[in-house]
Amino acid sequence: MTKFRYIFLLIIALSLTNCDTDDDGFYNTVYIDLDNIVTIEPHSTTYAVGENLRIMADFSRFQNENGQQLDIYTTTGGASEFNFSYVIERQASTDVWNVVTVLDSQLDIDEGDAQNGSYVYGRCIYNSTSQSFKYNVGFPLLTAGTYRVRFGYNSENSTNVILRSNSAPGKLILDINSTIVGLNGGGYYNFTVN
Repeated sequence: MTKFRYIFLLIIALSLTNCDTDDDGFYNTVYIDLDNIVTIEPHSTTYAVGENLRIMADFSRFQNENGQQLDIYTTTGGASEFNFSYVIERQASTDVWNVVTVLDSQLDIDEGDAQNGSYVYGRCIYNSTSQSFKYNVGFPLLTAGTYRVRFGYNSENSTNVILRSNSAPGKLILDINSTIVGLNGGGYYNFTVN
């Protein structure tokens, strides 16, 4: 009987030593860095009431990663979209910023999809004709004031944007870490609406 206990304990010990405590390994997440795949258009510090602040992304399924061509569509098991978020805030007083929200129907969606709440949830949708992921959404600027956009809303990195593949269950999840032109050292894109 004692022999069986030792064998049982040995099997339990071996099982526990092989547990994967790395969330990225458990969820099959991989990372790449790509520069400037999300842009702000028109790139200006001054807008007029009634104009749209456009957030855009257009990136190929084929990317150069460490001197090799990576097909991010195939790598993710045919993920049809990459998702990211950003928040638009209006200055209420010196140190107080309020999140600006509009109805989803007020967003000017040319490509991709977006939902607005306490932040804008953007979806870069795969276009099989161009073989690229596309997002082109205008956020209406309805009131004069001082504004800022922040892309690090749901991540620890405030100076970049992270786009996450919406991969099928069991397939690799790809996080794309991308720089954005025009952000200040705090990770904000500042502008005024007159």
